[in-house]
Amino acid sequence: MVVRQHTRLPALFSGTLIYQNSSHPITQSVDLSRKGCRLKSNALVAAGMKVDLLLYVPGEEIPLLIQRATVRWSGRHGIGIEFQRLAFPHQERLNTFLQQLTIATYN
Repeated sequence: MVVRQHTRLPALFSGTLIYQNSSHPITQSVDLSRKGCRLKSNALVAAGMKVDLLLYVPGEEIPLLIQRATVRWSGRHGIGIEFQRLAFPHQERLNTFLQQLTIATYN
């Protein structure tokens, strides 16, 4: 069993993965935590790459901007991404979305 520092919650969001001046749509969101996410995209990425993300969460017009996130793994189960840091307003919005997901998941 893998023990995680931050709880992963099933999450539905759309967005864009950006690297090397190319943007790639997120084809499926899988899960989200305070420090990362798992998603699916046609982007060809490898562990260690730095990427930017624009995540469109339900009910929000402006996407969450996550800059310089690190790809931790990539394979048939999707792409695992670790958030290095988020600017304050984006972190607060992510926290609010995670609270909503927690309520929806455990109620």
